[in-house]
Amino acid sequence: MSVMVVQVGQCGNQLGEALFETAYRESPSDSVGRFFTETDGGPLIANAVLVDMESKVVAGCLSKHHTGWTYDPRCSVLSRQGSGNNWANGYCNFGETMEDEISTALRVLLRSLPDVRVALVIMSSAGGTGSGLGCRITELIKGIVPGVLIVNQVVLPFSQGEVSVQGYNMLLTLSSLYQSTDALLLSHNDRYQTLSRRLLHHRVKDGVSFQEINRLISSHVAGVLLPASTAPPEGEKKGTHIHCDEIVEHLVPHPCYRFLTARMMPVISEHSRDYTNTTWDMLGKYARQMLIQDSIVDEGLIWSIKPRSELLTTNKHTPNLNLTISCFTVCRGIEVAVPEVEDRFRVPDLYRNSTPRLLSGYNPRHFDKLDKSVFSLDNSAKSAGFLEGLLSDSWRKFQAGAFLYQYENFGLDRDWFRESFNVLEKVNLDYSSLLS
Repeated sequence: MSVMVVQVGQCGNQLGEALFETAYRESPSDSVGRFFTETDGGPLIANAVLVDMESKVVAGCLSKHHTGWTYDPRCSVLSRQGSGNNWANGYCNFGETMEDEISTALRVLLRSLPDVRVALVIMSSAGGTGSGLGCRITELIKGIVPGVLIVNQVVLPFSQGEVSVQGYNMLLTLSSLYQSTDALLLSHNDRYQTLSRRLLHHRVKDGVSFQEINRLISSHVAGVLLPASTAPPEGEKKGTHIHCDEIVEHLVPHPCYRFLTARMMPVISEHSRDYTNTTWDMLGKYARQMLIQDSIVDEGLIWSIKPRSELLTTNKHTPNLNLTISCFTVCRGIEVAVPEVEDRFRVPDLYRNSTPRLLSGYNPRHFDKLDKSVFSLDNSAKSAGFLEGLLSDSWRKFQAGAFLYQYENFGLDRDWFRESFNVLEKVNLDYSSLLS
């Protein structure tokens, strides 16, 4: 079953390209059908539509020589105007004027994909094209491919600010998507920058590049979306193949909770690999602790934070525990010991209703030249932890009327903003209640 990828805006196209590069590098054969389509003797064709209102990045993706694969130029839509970091420009203006071209590109791609059950829309939340037009495209896909499950991979900007109106754009993006998509896979630039700095060590002089951040994000996403199977039943050699739509349906059992976080263990630099010895049990232990503390970095973990059933003290209160709604884990590598990892994640106290909602898979192929690696994708209480700050800062600007004219110029009035606040305040309340 194929995944239809839609790359929107500069961030979406650069990250999408990194994802295809990772998928092909890790497993060309496994990626065929899911991420690529075969041709008669030519390179594989990426299952992607490329959209941007500035031509430079898309043109670069189309002209670049990719080893073993390429894009179909018929599945690209671009303009030369840009959205000026304005969500309303992308959604209200380009969403209307470019709708026919985007619909045509989507249908061209769909003709080559016989069985699409999941669409992955890769986009930013801080700019104009990726955020605004990305939301409009999400709604468009629902109409063109009824029944398809849509996952929006949304990149959240650096907290110190990339553009002055990024808070508004995030507010409008997340509130719009929450009403149209099936799941939001959130990638925080701050977190991946921290992870990148840890890997690069002394080589970081002028900061971490977006290329390095995109490489890490794409590894996390590819690790959970590349093919995997359930552990084979006793007496059998093979398990059941896990399809992407099954993963989405498992992770989002209720429409009020749609935020997902990807994690990977281990994440180590190339020069450290020769000195690293890992076991499946150790990887499972660290991967679970990262989930418990809502971290994507395996350093600085506080091991005293545990599920209640594992505490030795009579005080069973664990206020910092990140309770989980549902989780998907994948073991990739040699001598896969799924039960050793699975048992770590099947502790009832990790879950909001004390009933483990866990889907586990494995693949004997190495990932990123590592003998063993564990990936997880979870829907957990602290996924929405950033919303309180976003709502507070955006509401303060909204009450002062700051920058609102930029959105009103494209027909987006204050009632639209108020409705967006209402949507995200409900999301924040729903996730916060999981910890109460």
